[in-house]
Amino acid sequence: MIIKGRMIDLSQEIYNGMPVYPGHAKTVIWQHMSHDEAERNIGTGFSYQTSGIMMCDHGPTHIDPVSHFIRDPEAESVDEIPLSRCITSAICLDVSDVKPQTQFGSDKIKAELKRWNLDIRKGDTVLFYTKHYERFYGQPEYATHQPGLTREATEFIIDQGCVNFGVDNTSPDMWLDKTYPCHSVCGERGVTHMENLCNLDKLVGKRFTFMALPLRIRKGTGSPIRPVAILHEGEPPQWELSD
Repeated sequence: MIIKGRMIDLSQEIYNGMPVYPGHAKTVIWQHMSHDEAERNIGTGFSYQTSGIMMCDHGPTHIDPVSHFIRDPEAESVDEIPLSRCITSAICLDVSDVKPQTQFGSDKIKAELKRWNLDIRKGDTVLFYTKHYERFYGQPEYATHQPGLTREATEFIIDQGCVNFGVDNTSPDMWLDKTYPCHSVCGERGVTHMENLCNLDKLVGKRFTFMALPLRIRKGTGSPIRPVAILHEGEPPQWELSD
């Protein structure tokens, strides 16, 4: 069977000095071996080049496992996230009219579901288009002015069957709310989420296939991901994968 579709890359570029959440390690990339140096070392005319990379596991587009936000030493680390949670059916909701540094609740989510005739199904990924990336990327406000989900909104999407969700900014929590209600609910309910997505404007109001695999970092508190949306011709498949 041939499944046709169009792929959309939802990841940000990784580069020296890219914006990161306040307090996280900066991203640094350097040349470790040049073609000229390798050619001299090998002595046969063959050459190669390599780079060194230092960055926070929560720096670029990434996924948060439960161990990131609860103290339990047995909490799920990034290498323990079931891969079936990373390849799912998904929807994208438009919350771009929510003002920076404010929060939105389940009423907003329900209104957007009704607006686009969508529902949250068991096993879904839910993406929230806040327009924060377009508004502030590359500016100081990108790190601190994001809108956020309330505790009640987070509980609502999980109760509906959401197993993973993502935002196009540095955190699903509003910067000013230091209780981190969204992260806290994720810890309590064992749900992962993703941050620093982009291109979500291309997915608003649609159902699609979502894929975002983390690196297998032993006991990692997070991992860079390369998230991809697949827009299908007609109704996308409903995934039922096992690990």
